[in-house]
Amino acid sequence: MDNVQLNTLVPQEDKDFFFSVATRMGVSTGEAMEQLIAHLRTEMKSDGLPSWFDRSQLPETLPMAQAS
Repeated sequence: MDNVQLNTLVPQEDKDFFFSVATRMGVSTGEAMEQLIAHLRTEMKSDGLPSWFDRSQLPETLPMAQAS
């Protein structure tokens, strides 16, 4: 496999939750993350964002500079 490490900082309670979910699934945290990402990919809309994401949170697009 060509797996790479994914590092991120989350609150301790979120880490504990994710580890307990992986344990209940009977898989490693790596496998649980792979399954979570695979599931997320199935929820993507044509704009490249998950269907549940609140698009009103997106920053406004900055106007393009006019060529001089």
